[in-house]
Amino acid sequence: MIARTGTLAIAILLAVPTEALAARKDDAALSAEARPLARVLSETAEVRSGPGFSFRVIGVMQRDDVVRMVERGKRGGWTRVQLESGIVGWVLSEQILVFAAGSTEPEKVGPFRRAGRKLREKLLGPPNLLTARIGGTMSAGALGREGLFLVRPSVFISPNAAIEAYLGPSVGRDANRGIFGIGGNLFVSPAIPFSLFVALGTGAVYTKGKVDTLADARWTYLLSPGGGFWIIFKRNVGIRFDFRNHVLFRADDAQSLQEYSGALAFTF
Repeated sequence: MIARTGTLAIAILLAVPTEALAARKDDAALSAEARPLARVLSETAEVRSGPGFSFRVIGVMQRDDVVRMVERGKRGGWTRVQLESGIVGWVLSEQILVFAAGSTEPEKVGPFRRAGRKLREKLLGPPNLLTARIGGTMSAGALGREGLFLVRPSVFISPNAAIEAYLGPSVGRDANRGIFGIGGNLFVSPAIPFSLFVALGTGAVYTKGKVDTLADARWTYLLSPGGGFWIIFKRNVGIRFDFRNHVLFRADDAQSLQEYSGALAFTF
């Protein structure tokens, strides 16, 4: 009898944590959908990366837009909200009005939208270009028929624009090149984790012939128009692809070389 009672007690003790963990997991799964809903009252409402006017604007809402509240206004009259695009930011509490509690009922969405949400949740990260201050890439690829490796540090002056420097070697069969320059990138869609961009840079190239060639070392000017696209994954890391036309020119000569490169990209 005592043995049976002890076995039952142990089974109950083991079952309680398991049930508690399961309940906690279910609550976490429902927490996003259970958040209160709020409607925008003002004509426009700026969403900022932090609770204050000194933080960067990362989105703009219009009157009657509906958002989910993440954290009620406990920081000087600011409330943290989540937009339909997945952006999470801060808005003035006086610009929104809570009109409904969250619902635990599953939202009815189409298969394509559901697949997009799953992809964004499992693979893609938040649109970090909206809040990025600095970033960079380590690019490797081809310049004409030569190998290319460039380091590209950048400073973001807005979600749509960044100033970027580039530095690195290009190794060819007949000559080696050192590339130095600075330029600007304009991002088309920083509010989503996939953004096209256009770029324009200028700089200089130092070309030195190899031992078995008769070419002299020389400097040339550089003009680099082009563009590409940036895909953002989790933890502020992504991949970027650049397609550019590098024009090397002097007073008496000009040469055009195409760049095709891929890069590990990051933002902070």
